[in-house]
Amino acid sequence: MIRVKDIIKKFPPDKLALDNISFEILPGEICGYIGANGAGKSTTVKILCSIIQPDSGFAEVCGLNVLNNCSEIKSLVGYVPESGNLFNPLSPIEFLDFSAKIRGIDKSISQRRIEYFSSLFDFSEFLEKPIGTLSKGNKQKVLITSALIHNPEVIILDEPLNGLDANSIFIFQDMITKFSKEGKTIIYCSHLLKTVEEISTKIIILESGRIVLDEHSSDLKKSKDFSGLENLFIELSTESNRKTFDYAEAYL
Repeated sequence: MIRVKDIIKKFPPDKLALDNISFEILPGEICGYIGANGAGKSTTVKILCSIIQPDSGFAEVCGLNVLNNCSEIKSLVGYVPESGNLFNPLSPIEFLDFSAKIRGIDKSISQRRIEYFSSLFDFSEFLEKPIGTLSKGNKQKVLITSALIHNPEVIILDEPLNGLDANSIFIFQDMITKFSKEGKTIIYCSHLLKTVEEISTKIIILESGRIVLDEHSSDLKKSKDFSGLENLFIELSTESNRKTFDYAEAYL
């Protein structure tokens, strides 16, 4: 599970990225973690992955404090970052072999998993080619495979559908739903609100580093005023952030 309590994170000189946030995500839950650009989503997941540290408060992943259990956290978490850095001169098979090796996965097991995911996402023919020559979508498939190769207990996804084709998106959504049924804890950051609504069992909305909504999807959908996640997101946006396009003003 994931547990966050009273987290505050600031960036110099005076940017308050996270303002005293607290939440829990239980095993088997898919949490849609959404907000506008700069709301604090990526900062949150980087704290949960022990990439950066909070200024105050604490976060736990599977009962381990992220501040002093960095290696253990990385072995438990599968993380797809918003903009992943891949080693372009390497081939996917070299990169994925390396990802498996640093996690202590037996060669025969990693080979089988690489073969499975490359077939599932249809990039088997590119396994021997330099990553730098691949399309954006195929690079994303390699990144997803790297995040999942060790069968992690916690899966953290930051805009995971970047560049994926429609068929791969369908496969990915089905896969995430099946992972949740296996009891994995999943946090899903995305601007694709309809996709988030379809697969999430819990919704957290961030605005300017603060949580403005934390509800289970089933409870939201029972509300008589609920008309979709997109509408809810707009309603929760502050007046100062709400903008509409004015054709006459744009093209005076």
